[in-house]
Amino acid sequence: MQLHNKNILVGICGGIAAYKTCTLVRLLVKEGANVKVIMTQAACEFINKNTLKALTGHDVAIDIFDEATNIDHINITKDIDLFVIAPATANSIAKLACGLADNMLSATALACTKKIMLAPSMNCYMYENAATQENINKLASRGYYIIRPGKGDMACGDKGNGRMAEPEDIFKIILAYLTNNVLTYQENNLYLEQKYNNQLDFKEQLLLPNSKLTNKKILITAGPTREYIDPVRYISNESSGKMGYALAEIASKLGAEVTLISGPVTLKAPANVKVRNVISADEMFDACLREVTSEKYDIIIATAAVSDFKACHIHDQKIKKNPLADIYALELTNNKDIIASIANIDEEYRPYCVGFAAETQNFEENALYKLATKNLDLIVLNDVSRSDIGFNSDDNEVFVYSKEGFLEHLHKMPKNILAAKLLELIVEHYTNTKDDD
Repeated sequence: MQLHNKNILVGICGGIAAYKTCTLVRLLVKEGANVKVIMTQAACEFINKNTLKALTGHDVAIDIFDEATNIDHINITKDIDLFVIAPATANSIAKLACGLADNMLSATALACTKKIMLAPSMNCYMYENAATQENINKLASRGYYIIRPGKGDMACGDKGNGRMAEPEDIFKIILAYLTNNVLTYQENNLYLEQKYNNQLDFKEQLLLPNSKLTNKKILITAGPTREYIDPVRYISNESSGKMGYALAEIASKLGAEVTLISGPVTLKAPANVKVRNVISADEMFDACLREVTSEKYDIIIATAAVSDFKACHIHDQKIKKNPLADIYALELTNNKDIIASIANIDEEYRPYCVGFAAETQNFEENALYKLATKNLDLIVLNDVSRSDIGFNSDDNEVFVYSKEGFLEHLHKMPKNILAAKLLELIVEHYTNTKDDD
């Protein structure tokens, strides 16, 4: 049971969809979760608290002055993993947005320090009202997860957006969140959204089994390389490896078998990713060629900031400072081009090739030149001269090009979110390319 030892608090507001929450609670309990329930007084008009007590095995909290043990609005959230409010009515959403605490549910939410998910449910005109949308956006910006309502017939006879998401879909979202899976986005289907501070596991994505990366093998390079001059000095750059590591983590969670070849970084290895640590450009070149010629990879994404040059001669001992010399000459030679070499190997071994162009000037011109001369399928351009999106930054902003021309501009966003969007773009273009073959 995937939710064994997970503690989930379910809040039920006074809407007609309250009866559906019984199904949600049953699914959670069946999967091993320990579920407790809070109901508003209005919710009791739609469903009997004894039904929820029978399903969960716990007393149901309704009144803020209830004297039952450990169900006051402070203690009830202390050991939970998640607080889900379904249905969340327009009235309750407005209370939460304003920080009101006039009933057990709103007081509990205000005191809750754990993640809160809301499944709105209301008349379509109430849902589309500017006040409701403003309240939803306000809660999303504070870190609430909003599970979009569906579109369809209302109990009152109207038709539109506002139907609470089906309990089975809410259950899948909870399961994905608590088991650290990624949700995969599908057009016109239910998805989970959180504006602004988007979390890695919930960026416009809907459930792993549908992922086009399932059973795909992906090779990713990340980080800088070090080209030693003597035993203590080297040529390198400020690459942190964050972009490549984020791509590796997302790709793995989307079902791919991922190998990450990493230069020297301080990042923790992503779960379920095979990591090969290297130091120099030559080591990274050898590791990459060994991988792609020994195993069939579907895609390579070369995010590593590989040093273009290395010393022609590496001194065995530390170069000593000469008090009589003002100028020191260092002779350099070119490193091998890793992604170009892979993009031009025999078709039997050649994966779909994505390169990165870290530039400081003539951005598009340089990116398109690399795309063409290296024989790449896609290239991702970013401006590393900017401190807010360059090396070592947590954010990035990129432009993506294919052989056919400009594809998309992904505006500044956290690198983990950008990784999800980039993979979506890469998979779409990769799939279209394969379909054309």
